[in-house]
Amino acid sequence: MLKTLVSLAFCLIIVFFYFDEKNTIFPVFHLTETPMIVTKGQFGASLLVEVSYSHEGFDDWIATLPKPYPLFLVDSDWILRSPDIVELLIERNIPVGLLGSTQEEYEADDRLLERQLTVYEKTFSQVPLWFATRDYLMDEKMQQTLHGRGINLIAPTYSFTTLKKKITDGDFISIPLHRDTVVSFQEMQHYITSHPFLSIEENLFGYELQTKRIP
Repeated sequence: MLKTLVSLAFCLIIVFFYFDEKNTIFPVFHLTETPMIVTKGQFGASLLVEVSYSHEGFDDWIATLPKPYPLFLVDSDWILRSPDIVELLIERNIPVGLLGSTQEEYEADDRLLERQLTVYEKTFSQVPLWFATRDYLMDEKMQQTLHGRGINLIAPTYSFTTLKKKITDGDFISIPLHRDTVVSFQEMQHYITSHPFLSIEENLFGYELQTKRIP
């Protein structure tokens, strides 16, 4: 009986240690050894959704998104304005990164990036795995800062507005959702379901990272 209890306890320790290791390794990875803005994968095409404004029907669109989900890059001011939609993203386990400002705005305010990262961390209880600026420009100092915090830098290969462009392996296609964007969620949904899009991880590594935790 004693041997059975000891064996059971040993097995439980191994299981919890194994899953704890997976939960710390899988959701966090450094894509490159040195700072680099990733603009392309290699195994298929992936979608990025850049969000700074909630158009009518946006929450309904999110609620019906099929897997694999796009990577949502969300603006910190939008995060503060949209708690219900943020909760929907979290509830559906949709990957969310941080959409920053333009390079010019960071040059004018050297505390802006830190404030945006703080909003994200307080909301999602972790640093963003992915970061992009609004104009896809980042100086070397910013790249070094983000890379040092374990945040990967990303930019789209091209925008969803170029619908007739042929999709090639590795493409990151951006869907911009800003105040001045003309939006048709029906058209976007058709575009998504008409193409075999992959998650960012599958596009980069050829397989999907697992981020589920033991209940």
